[in-house]
Amino acid sequence: MDLIAFLGDTLVHISRLALTGRPQDVQAQLRQAIVKLRKGDAELAQRLAGLLALSPSVAAPLRDVGASMVPVDADSRLALVRNEYPVLLREELILATDTRAQLQQVVEENRSIEKLERLGIPPTRSLLFVGPPGVGKTLSARWLAAELKRPLVSLDLATVMSSYLGKTGANVRQALDYAKSVESVLLLDEFDAIAKRRDDDSDIGELKRLVNVLLQEIDDWPSTSLLVAATNHGELLDPAVWRRFDDVVQFDLPSTDERGRVLVQLLGEGDEIVPWIPVLIELWKGRSYADIARATQWLRRRAAVQGGSIVEPLLDKIGDELRAAEPVERKKVAEILQDAGFSDRRISNVVGISRDTIRRSRKATPNDG
Repeated sequence: MDLIAFLGDTLVHISRLALTGRPQDVQAQLRQAIVKLRKGDAELAQRLAGLLALSPSVAAPLRDVGASMVPVDADSRLALVRNEYPVLLREELILATDTRAQLQQVVEENRSIEKLERLGIPPTRSLLFVGPPGVGKTLSARWLAAELKRPLVSLDLATVMSSYLGKTGANVRQALDYAKSVESVLLLDEFDAIAKRRDDDSDIGELKRLVNVLLQEIDDWPSTSLLVAATNHGELLDPAVWRRFDDVVQFDLPSTDERGRVLVQLLGEGDEIVPWIPVLIELWKGRSYADIARATQWLRRRAAVQGGSIVEPLLDKIGDELRAAEPVERKKVAEILQDAGFSDRRISNVVGISRDTIRRSRKATPNDG
């Protein structure tokens, strides 16, 4: 096919897509055209790539949020989404290195849209966050919105899940159409509530139809907006949902190093705190970032109320937790305190092990030197 014929066919196809009101399909068709045009007419390919690169940022995000009427439930008249702009983070995002790299890649793609469009490649449009509660999924969505300088649009599940047959699907479609119309980061938290497996016999037919709506919407999601779905229960999701996302990000409980970083961030690096950080790292193994943050906030409040050092409530908390711990865990904490140079009396008071047992343990452990 010569260039003129190719351009004619492409123009007809793009016009048909534009008339059906599907800008994301128009963009996809243009990307295919750019790849083919690069050999026959490089200048035209460059001009089209420039248009695609500019299209997501024609309007400022703040204007976009107000440009479309926020959708509401027809019966309650409550808003189906919540808007936040600008997104301000109150805490540092601490994640595993691989997880952080995946999110940084998404940010870099969206900052290099023109480069991608010249190659006919769309940026990442949709992400699925999977992991236990309290490991940073919601905070990561907020971080993406802050880094991209976009509004965060959050689906309000309490309003969306209507008791009237057929209304939930309509509400979800309204909310997603709204998020498509603004340059934003859309967060679908507790995604498993609206994307359950369709072979779950306990659910009514409407929720199964809702999954079909979601599959179509994710497939058609435009590159002008970023869709982030988060779930604590990946096993509940319909299998077809996983394949629709551009990338899946796994969030895990913090590792030893990550627990140390978050404890230093929350408690500081004062001389009185530093010796106890290794103890907390060991004691709070298996806890989420949110659990650690709550515990340290309690310590700070307790110290402020008592008007003294944070070490005293810290020792009380360590003692309370060790009393319920297994002997092997208490022995491990005792060894950490021994390495830190604490006296046998102090170690005994903290971990609840007799000084004789501590001394025997010290003698049984060979010196490294």
